[in-house]
Amino acid sequence: FFRLDFRMANAKEVFELFDADADGKLNVEELGRALRALGNTPTEKEVKGLATSESISYDEFKQIAASCKSPPDSQLVGELRDSFMVFDRENAGCIPEPEMRFVLSNMGEILSDTEVDQILKDAPKNKDGEIVFEAMIKMLLAM
Repeated sequence: FFRLDFRMANAKEVFELFDADADGKLNVEELGRALRALGNTPTEKEVKGLATSESISYDEFKQIAASCKSPPDSQLVGELRDSFMVFDRENAGCIPEPEMRFVLSNMGEILSDTEVDQILKDAPKNKDGEIVFEAMIKMLLAM
């Protein structure tokens, strides 16, 4: 995934980048990726609610992108940190991988096994194989 800033790229460039089949339309999955590339953080459920149809034109995309408001990164970082700290019993800044798998599979926006496997494969780990949550937060924000 690419995380782009509005100052660096306009909506047209992002639309074209994520229009994988170059048909001038985004499907719902492409819409979600494009919105996230613009720095928004909608859940899959929110993306489906924003989609006006199965195929989103560039004009529709502009309107949807303009209506999306993400929490400031500092607020989001705080929320992520607080969420991870609930599972950090020893206050070590790390979470065992099985606990992270459980959280990703069962809480909030439920992720598929494939999505969880991909996140955990890329997750920053310490020498004991535990997930370092400050580094994990940075990784998630870069997605």
